[in-house]
Amino acid sequence: GIQKGIEKGKIEGKIEGKIEGKIEGKIEGKIEVAKAMLANNVDVNTIVKFTGLSISEIEELSGNL
Repeated sequence: GIQKGIEKGKIEGKIEGKIEGKIEGKIEGKIEVAKAMLANNVDVNTIVKFTGLSISEIEELSGNL
C-alpha cells in the first residue's frame, strides 16, 4: 500500500536525479571544451560543430572569458 508507493517514489526520484546529473555533466563538459577552443582562437562555427552549443551560447561564453 502506502509503503510500496513511498519506495516507488524513492526509486523514481533516484533515477531522475541520476539522469539530470548526467545531462548537467555533459553540458558542463561541452562548455569547458568550448571555453578551451575559444581560448585557442578556434572559429565559432567550428566550436558549434564540435560542441553542439548554439552560436549565442558560445558568444556568451566568449564574453565571460
